[in-house]
Amino acid sequence: MKVLEIEGKTVEDATRKMMAELGVDDVSKVKYEVLDQGKSGIFGFGVSRPARLRVYYNDSAADVGGITREILLTILKKMEIEGTVKDIKEGENKVYVEIESPKSGLIIGKKGKTLESLQFLVNLMVNNKARSEKKIILDIESYRAKREKALRKLSKEIAIKVARTGKPWTLEPMNPFERRLIHLTLQNDSRVTTKSEGLGIYRKVKISPNR
Repeated sequence: MKVLEIEGKTVEDATRKMMAELGVDDVSKVKYEVLDQGKSGIFGFGVSRPARLRVYYNDSAADVGGITREILLTILKKMEIEGTVKDIKEGENKVYVEIESPKSGLIIGKKGKTLESLQFLVNLMVNNKARSEKKIILDIESYRAKREKALRKLSKEIAIKVARTGKPWTLEPMNPFERRLIHLTLQNDSRVTTKSEGLGIYRKVKISPNR
């Protein structure tokens, strides 16, 4: 359960702000209490104070899936890329979004970099608007499953080469998920060891012979 305090000119105004902040259209979905009814000055003069609400909510209070759809389509429109949301599956901690577009290559970008950037932006905007900590996962044409399969295959092939030559091999910069995938794929391979190197989000995985 999370707590949020919202102010408005009146209780009604604060309530409208609360509903907009959480992305809900039914006030009964939200538990809240009035901390201060507020006070307005006489004819615009005198001391006034805002009305204040204390809101108790969790991620399910907001329509995270609906907000994600709205924000994603708005971004695609601004990018001038035709696209629709084919499916949304909302789990306890994650929201999986499948995009459909005749311009899938533009959305994916080189080695998935555009898709990753789009996902990062959507997460920021959705989490801010919905006050949610759920992770938004974007996918298109099963790209993520294909990328995962390709990375597993690549890591195994390089492990064989490293074990045969005795020379380490450093892979291209990858995001945290892809690096973790490489580590997990080779964790039981006694011939090699893996280590992430570099700074920032996109770091490199070095595969070395296990001497």
